[in-house]
Amino acid sequence: MSQKILKGQETKSTILNVAKKMFGKKGFAETSVEGIISELQITKGALYHHFTNKRQIFFEVCRMINESASRKWENMSWNAFKKSIPNLWDLADDSDFVQIWIRDSYSVLTKEEMISLEEHYIKKPIQDFLERMVKEKYIENLPSFEEAYIMVGMINQGLWLLTSVDKKNKAKTKQNLTKIILNYLHLREIKKF
Repeated sequence: MSQKILKGQETKSTILNVAKKMFGKKGFAETSVEGIISELQITKGALYHHFTNKRQIFFEVCRMINESASRKWENMSWNAFKKSIPNLWDLADDSDFVQIWIRDSYSVLTKEEMISLEEHYIKKPIQDFLERMVKEKYIENLPSFEEAYIMVGMINQGLWLLTSVDKKNKAKTKQNLTKIILNYLHLREIKKF
């Protein structure tokens, strides 16, 4: 790969990382292209070479967030998956994630963009994971497409709930959500006698 291409990819990645921090701290409405340019100390041309507008930057930040989350599913074992459930709720403590994905994404992105992100980076990896667990004989065979939707719904609703409960009830709510999902997963396991 040429140095020019590598430099371009590095610039794009830097823009996205800075934009993520700014969207996370200020929200979409209060973050400006000029602010991103100023923070990076780059020219408008450098930014517009990679992105057409603030919405496109925001979409790419959302894609980046979801892509990094989906990679975790690729090689995870069933037991590691169950042990990871309590950590899912830590996303509700990540103020950047909450601002970008929970508060802003549904009002900024189109329905089609949201579906695209969720399908590609959330539901499909969960579906693939479930199908792998069926093949490895950890869980009963159910329609994985529909089950992936249900699991994503449980996780998203849990995150939404955690962003609205007060701090003194947050730990208990996390425990309760974990217990509910682990009970569901236990029901899905193939019983070995």
